[in-house]
Amino acid sequence: MSTRMFGTDGVRGVPGTPPLDADTIVRLGAAIVAELRAAPDGPLTPRIVCGRDTRDSGAWIQRQLAVGVREGGGELLSVGVAPTPGVAMLTARGGFDAGLAVSASHNPYPDNGIKLITATGAKATRDVEQQIEARLGRDGKPPGIGSAPGAVTEAAHLVATYVEHLADIAGAAPLNGMRVAIDCAHGATSRLAPEVLGRLGADVVTLHAAPDGRNINQASGSTHPEALQAEVVRQACAVGFAFDGDGDRVIAVDAAGRLVDGDGILYLVARALRDAARLPHDGIVATVMSNYGLESALRDAGITLHRCGVGDSTVYAEMQRRSLSLGGEQSGHVIFSDLLPTGDGIATAIRVLRILAEQEVGLAELVDGLTILPQVLVNVPVTRMPPIAAVPELNAAVGRAEAQLAGSGRVLVRYSGTESLLRVMIEGRDREAVRALASGIAQQARESLAAGGEIRRHTESGETPG
Repeated sequence: MSTRMFGTDGVRGVPGTPPLDADTIVRLGAAIVAELRAAPDGPLTPRIVCGRDTRDSGAWIQRQLAVGVREGGGELLSVGVAPTPGVAMLTARGGFDAGLAVSASHNPYPDNGIKLITATGAKATRDVEQQIEARLGRDGKPPGIGSAPGAVTEAAHLVATYVEHLADIAGAAPLNGMRVAIDCAHGATSRLAPEVLGRLGADVVTLHAAPDGRNINQASGSTHPEALQAEVVRQACAVGFAFDGDGDRVIAVDAAGRLVDGDGILYLVARALRDAARLPHDGIVATVMSNYGLESALRDAGITLHRCGVGDSTVYAEMQRRSLSLGGEQSGHVIFSDLLPTGDGIATAIRVLRILAEQEVGLAELVDGLTILPQVLVNVPVTRMPPIAAVPELNAAVGRAEAQLAGSGRVLVRYSGTESLLRVMIEGRDREAVRALASGIAQQARESLAAGGEIRRHTESGETPG
């Protein structure tokens, strides 16, 4: 019987403890190789490219993976510290059979993780993850595992290919000394982002780009943009960008220090692509957590927003299903299907800078038509998770709120995928009315489903994993 190892974004945990103990990591490496070899026309000796963020546990995890990959009959090539989208791009364009990104993304330093990337550069689907989990459940250690350190083939030179890929995105729009502030979160973009943007002609002001192995995401990056906001104003920058630890997401800051999250980036890019007749079907994909204000503003601009579940892999699947080229999340994952099937923070920043340069306007002007509606999220502890429609009183409360907000707001009530919680999220033009509606639904949910104890209080929220 298999045990679930992969979460919403790969394997996550604390290094040295399951599922990131040495034995499990080694067996995971072997299982990935076995799965690749078992595929129709699978390679005899799978080649896997691996990169990592700046956590000091990353090299250790990579060595354990190398043991398993070698004993399983494969070869692991390390590009060293590199953004996760860089690993994805190298996997797809370098002819590798798979990629591995050792990172816990925006999580704090003590955590780490392993993301599996397919030969196309996309994150592994849940079906693929389940096959690997099943193999882990039934297979023992391959002979020799744990008897010697893993042989890692160093291939840091491959990162230059990713740098060229990023430089090409700018096209013929020079940045001509535009002052741009970036916050690298002491993470995987710390070296590459300043290098690439400087090469494109920007006057780069760099924050939090001195990783020491333990300071990744510490009061910095896309989850803590306050320092960037202040620096953009202090240094009179045209724009700022904050990346997360592994560089697959980004949020922006306008010249006045105001945040522009993933919703804002989707809005301005969608309009620019539509105006250039390069937005297929005049539509984009965003998750259920994107603000209703985005949906409304895009509709006013003649663009349709198609919603899907959370996670950039879910976004990309919906983009494929609808033959759309742009999608993303409020948290800053933005996917351009002509570049990669996953989010790339540096690439997104370059695309935004290109629009600013071509249109000769500021970021604030590009998002002027977007009004973000007040959003309230209430988490309710529950002991059971029946379908909402099967709980009459709760279903009725949701229906009343939807009727009250019809055409001017949105109600989303869903169970967490990782905790025993019901998430009640409501958006509308009147913040106090939204709070009251959310409290009413939460109270009804507590009476029908909750585990006792107090309801977790309102949190003004954006993307909420799980």
